[in-house]
This record gives sequence, structure tokens and C-alpha cells, in this order.
Amino acid sequence: MTPQIPTEKRFEFHIEKSLNERGYKSVHYNDYDRNLCLLKEELIGFIKETHEEEYQNLQDQYGSETDNRLSKRVSEEITRRGVIDVLRNGVEDRGSKFNLIFFEPNSGLNQEHRESYKKNRFIIVRQLHYSLRNENSIDMVLFVNGIPII
Repeated sequence: MTPQIPTEKRFEFHIEKSLNERGYKSVHYNDYDRNLCLLKEELIGFIKETHEEEYQNLQDQYGSETDNRLSKRVSEEITRRGVIDVLRNGVEDRGSKFNLIFFEPNSGLNQEHRESYKKNRFIIVRQLHYSLRNENSIDMVLFVNGIPII
């Protein structure tokens, strides 16, 4: 029996499979918005699931442009303040505050915090084409709730 020759593609597949087994969702690089540097559908899906009232408040103001404006706002805040600050402190828009991640609670005493934590969306994208000028790609990028973290 001949051993398989290691390749970059096999290595990526192995990492992806391992992360999938731990709850990460694989998403195709075409879902990545190169202008906003986000997985817009994942971000908006997370916000709709975890901030129904705040999202509805924005929808009353923005109408059909809510998703675009909110995604743009998050992208601008990441550019201005950085990913860590945005994840720690959230984003505000027109009187609505959005937490963009729920950290794991220190104990299991607060069931509401535990349920919020479980709603985080951990995502992996292979061969992420990031540039607006060419088709260069990064081998693998991890996202939380549509926001790239590594």
C-alpha cells in the first residue's frame, strides 16, 4: 500500500474536516463580500436570530436597505476600531445596539447566557479570494458570526 503524498489541498481538507466535526460550518468563498470584508449572510442571520427587536427597529427606519446598511456599518466600525473592539463592545446604529459575539459564560448558572453563546456561528472558508484587484486567495480563514478573525 502506497502512503498518500501530503499536499496543501489535503492538509486544508484535513483541517476543515476536523473543524467541521467541532461545529464549524464550511462556506464557499463566493459568499464572502470583498467590499465589506464580511460574510454578510452569516452576519445578518446571526443578528436576526439574536437581536430581533433591535433589528426590527432598524428595519422600521431603513426598510429594504436594512441588511446593506447594517453590514456596511459593521464593516466601517471594524475598519475604524478593529475587530477585537467591535467583537468586545458591539456596534450601535440609530439607537439599536448589536453584540456581535457572545462569549462563553464562566459558569452554567445563567441559562440565558449559555443559550446566547450557543447561537454563535463559527465558519471556515477555504481559498478565500479577498482582493478587489486580483484573484489572490488566503488558504483558510476562520469567521465568527460572519466576521473574519484569523
